[in-house]
Amino acid sequence: MTHLRHHNTTCAVCGESCRFTIPEAAGSVGSRDLDTRPAEPLRSTIYAWVKRCPSCGYCAPDPGKALEGVADVVKLPRYRWQLDSRKFPKIANTFLCWSIIQEDLGTPAQAAWASLHAAWICDDEGEDVAARVCRTRAADLLRRAWEKGERLASQPGTDEALLADLLRRAGRLREARAVVKKALEQNPQPVIADILRLQARLIAASDRGVHTVAEARRFSRPAPL
Repeated sequence: MTHLRHHNTTCAVCGESCRFTIPEAAGSVGSRDLDTRPAEPLRSTIYAWVKRCPSCGYCAPDPGKALEGVADVVKLPRYRWQLDSRKFPKIANTFLCWSIIQEDLGTPAQAAWASLHAAWICDDEGEDVAARVCRTRAADLLRRAWEKGERLASQPGTDEALLADLLRRAGRLREARAVVKKALEQNPQPVIADILRLQARLIAASDRGVHTVAEARRFSRPAPL
């Protein structure tokens, strides 16, 4: 059972008092999904990873803190549209607004993570079209981060494995196949190679579903004699 606590803060954008109910720190037991989503109980705490000021709509992991320029981003028309868009679940909108902030402040890698987290919310709500939109946005932001020399992970091939999953689950199978082929040609570490080979099988089967790292490791084992 996850224990809850209350967090009181003052919004760094509008100055209003905010009170949030958040879970205590939780770990995860079990394999991560191919797109890095953790197992339970950490998985179910996602609703508290980014919070929304109920007054001005500022979305951030801690609305009590804000970098220079954030207040201007919160006023942007596309931010205000995203905040209450009916095309996405409410919590997904919260993550997407945080993604917009990160994008406009020049950190596309962090914006990509936030968009991926929004996709997880859409998955939980059974909103497949919205999830595909979020993953497409995350893939585009990840590529933009590479152009700036930013990587989400330091281990070679990890970013490419994530990009392949984003594209596959967004239905962009041809692009995903090209990413996998190029990444495997770089001879990545065994665990990354296992993931990429599983991605190749899934793409060939037009499988857009969720799969885990454990599956990739299981497929890599030699068949019993």
